[in-house]
Amino acid sequence: MATATDTFQSLFVNVNGVKTRFIVAGQGVPLVLVHGGGPGSSGEYGWWRNIPALAQHFQVFALDRIGFGLTDKPEDELGDPVLARHLADFIDAVCLKELYMMGNSMGAYGVAKYAVDYPDRVKKMVLVASGSIGAAMGLEHKPSEGMRAMRRFDSEPTRENMRAVLEGLVSNKAGITDELIEGRFKLATQPGAMASQKLQQKYRQRLQTDPNLRQQYSLLHRLPELTIPTIMIWGKEDRFAPIEDLGYPLRDMLPNLRAFHVFEHSGHQVQNDEVEKFNQVVVDFLLEP
Repeated sequence: MATATDTFQSLFVNVNGVKTRFIVAGQGVPLVLVHGGGPGSSGEYGWWRNIPALAQHFQVFALDRIGFGLTDKPEDELGDPVLARHLADFIDAVCLKELYMMGNSMGAYGVAKYAVDYPDRVKKMVLVASGSIGAAMGLEHKPSEGMRAMRRFDSEPTRENMRAVLEGLVSNKAGITDELIEGRFKLATQPGAMASQKLQQKYRQRLQTDPNLRQQYSLLHRLPELTIPTIMIWGKEDRFAPIEDLGYPLRDMLPNLRAFHVFEHSGHQVQNDEVEKFNQVVVDFLLEP
């Protein structure tokens, strides 16, 4: 499997005491890519099919979020407030002032949260298939096939269950190679990684019962008012955050979206299914005046 690190730099930076790994590639306006959650997630595995094309136009930064990839693992807490603080601190640590941002799933929530907190710094953003944004906007949906696969891996971390996780994320099964499974499995089972997943689950449980935490998490009264140029991309075959339950309702709740792109043959990780089409849509949007 050719990965982003075959061509571009993999670096570490001290982010307010958190040793943070990131990939950087290209020149131009900074574009920060924020990966989703789940076992074995990282900046590289979230965006390795997109970085080479995007780096032809932008200076691309793809970080491993706290608790994921090769970035430090927290010991006591890992939820959206911790992830949001780490993302903001990372952007400061690499000295970015004005930037484009793109996130997938839980990472899209991180992008949206950064944008509502720092609207003067984000030039444009791309939000890809995010049940987390749906939840922050008050939408509900039943546990999906993809979520169930992640829970099985959490209780029984095997390569077979990692394959099932990846099959829940993408529609194109041909892209799920043994090398990809092995790479994500190693990240998911390294010291501290399983504990980080449990800390996230603990946070999600608290989110259901703590009204103050839910208020902090909510985007209901902020995201619809945001005027930063934004597009949303969703896969019609998403088995993790179904478009009927979450995508279309979100589209209707966000009046300032520039476009809502439906990819007919994509799952939850649209960027890893219809790769060339995805890259072109993103580049065209970010480069247009």
